[in-house]
Amino acid sequence: MAAGRSLFAPRGLLVDSPIAFQNNSHRQLYSLNLEDLEKLQFYISRDVVAQYQDATGTKSLLVPRLTPGVATDAGPNWIKVSFREGGVDVPFIADPKEYDGRYWIATEVEGTKDFKKIADLPDKSILYKGTRYKLVSGSDAILLVDWDGWKSVVEGRKVTEGRRTGGN
Repeated sequence: MAAGRSLFAPRGLLVDSPIAFQNNSHRQLYSLNLEDLEKLQFYISRDVVAQYQDATGTKSLLVPRLTPGVATDAGPNWIKVSFREGGVDVPFIADPKEYDGRYWIATEVEGTKDFKKIADLPDKSILYKGTRYKLVSGSDAILLVDWDGWKSVVEGRKVTEGRRTGGN
């Protein structure tokens, strides 16, 4: 393994260094659909800690930095990723106005099917199973992808060879 290309992931697993997943360079340019995205290993860039309080005390959610996840749904500028079997699908959204925008952690907009980037919200919160959790840290987390896995998916795509004049 090349120097500087590995780091320790949660649970002591050695993985290649993931890179920021970008809307145009990595997804749109290659027309990656949900089936393609499901083949990729995603990670979260930093610790995400969210809390809310009820009558029984403080409830917390934690997704440690570099936790592996899989795509579960996707739209034109968003991807939902699950970091735990049976857990909630965390949305990530790219700004379509940015040429090569990264996918930032987002939250559902109550009463709609839209998403908002958490870093842009004044209260820095996420909706989880109908409850609004305040983010203690991680509101600027981005979606990372395994570079080798992405290359493998892209290289496996059929390339158009073009046509030549002259009949055949």
